[in-house]
Amino acid sequence: MSKKNEILKQEQAVQEAQEIFIREWGRMSSSWGINRTMAQIHALLFATGVPMSMQQICERLQISRGNASMSLRSLMDWGVVRRSRRPGERHDVYESDTDAVAMVARVVRERKRREIDPTADVLRTCLETLPKSPKEPSVRTFRRRVEGLLDVFDMMDMAFRFSMSTDGRFRFIVKQRQRIRALVEGFARKDREKP
Repeated sequence: MSKKNEILKQEQAVQEAQEIFIREWGRMSSSWGINRTMAQIHALLFATGVPMSMQQICERLQISRGNASMSLRSLMDWGVVRRSRRPGERHDVYESDTDAVAMVARVVRERKRREIDPTADVLRTCLETLPKSPKEPSVRTFRRRVEGLLDVFDMMDMAFRFSMSTDGRFRFIVKQRQRIRALVEGFARKDREKP
């Protein structure tokens, strides 16, 4: 096989792998409640690592300009895509941070800020709304259940602050994953050995 054919074959393979990644990123993200097109645009920019114009994004993903525009705006709000303009160019280009650790940490922080934190606030409001010394069993039951949920949310918040409060902290945790895995597997082994 000639060198030119080998390069072409490799380019086709990477394009095919990128398409698989883009489709899966969209599927996975939509199951989390994130717009599929938004996720696919992010996946395209992340996978290629190349700044792209809106027109290039629309052509590659076969989406409308309006859909691309709204999705890019959301991705910039999440902090996972940046817009810039090359010197001498008239059109903006968009690019994703290709640092997987930073990208995941940003997405998790944003999801926590948008979803977990407001829900915890509402649960606290529920408790504040209830009588302090309830006589009714239904009030005590509801209070106990909401307090149980808040305990879980508090544990999630502690785990988040420990592992993902900054990119540096999350990067450290990722680097320590083999040690953490050994620790977790040790706990699991002890659990299995218990009668």
